[in-house]
Amino acid sequence: MGLTVSDVITSAPSTWGAANAASAAIVYPLAAFVAVPLATVVSDPAQMWHAGQRYGEVADRLRTASSEVSQAVERHASADHWKEKGKDAFIANRVKPYQDTLGAAADMYDNVRDTLWGCAVGYTVAGMASAVIGSALLNFVAAKLAAAVVPAVDVAAEYVANRLMVQAAQTVRVLIKGLAAINGVAIKIIGDVSSVKLLLATGAGSLMSGTYIGAAAAPSFESTQTTLTWPRRLASGEAVPAGYHAPSAADENAIRNIEPASLTALSKDLDRNAAKTLAGAYDHAQGNDVGYPGFGLVGLHLAHAHSVMREHAAQQLAACRDEPGTWLPGLRSNSGVWVCADQASADAAKHVK
Repeated sequence: MGLTVSDVITSAPSTWGAANAASAAIVYPLAAFVAVPLATVVSDPAQMWHAGQRYGEVADRLRTASSEVSQAVERHASADHWKEKGKDAFIANRVKPYQDTLGAAADMYDNVRDTLWGCAVGYTVAGMASAVIGSALLNFVAAKLAAAVVPAVDVAAEYVANRLMVQAAQTVRVLIKGLAAINGVAIKIIGDVSSVKLLLATGAGSLMSGTYIGAAAAPSFESTQTTLTWPRRLASGEAVPAGYHAPSAADENAIRNIEPASLTALSKDLDRNAAKTLAGAYDHAQGNDVGYPGFGLVGLHLAHAHSVMREHAAQQLAACRDEPGTWLPGLRSNSGVWVCADQASADAAKHVK
């Protein structure tokens, strides 16, 4: 069995780095200046990855719902002998606009998934850098612990550090020696890669991942906020809004010639299939949380950005319902005037800041 993403995207590196640095700080107080920043990086990229997968599942459900709409319309058009003009007009002016928007919604959730996956990779690289730094610090302190001396920074710091080292509990000594030994094995596993090359490579990766986490990830979340333009029913006397178009008079007449009883049967079919799938997708998306530690202390702004993005996406999807909460209301009757967005208008409104 080969290596999978779940084997790589993990909280282990950041936790390992913080644990090493914290262990070093117990007996070498100056190490706290490294231990505290590394503690803020402790996160769980796997939670981000799995949350992204769940958004991908939402996209799949939306595409499934779109297919179920087509299947339901075909079933009832065939069973109830819809006239060809009525069927073509209904599909062009009612079905296709919903399917186009469902496709845009699926793309939106795919983008959300990809953004979270990008965060997971960035955090994993940052965690690996944390592990290298924490391990290097602990190996340094372990060597000093064996001799019970520290570099002379100043008299007070040297006295405190030496006193703590000498008085350290046996359990602390065992912990530090054990961690240092494991780090030594890890270095051997790395093989011919020199420590200088490793630190340079990890440093570069840390810089890139840190830049993504600190500056690029939040805008990436914002860029996924898509405005979906669902078909809408005009109120009596209401003019067609800008960016929308109404069916031709011939298409409206053809749609009205479809038997209301057939559309009632179609409505029930939708409730059993497409509408049920959409409701499941909405619930799955709205309740999708990364969890704790998730983005970690260093990524509190990203946790907020993700929350805003998730709520925006859920609101856009929920706009496919009418006020009573019925999904795909434009497919359930042949009354009223339904308008749909022009493609150019839909493309222009795709991304909002």
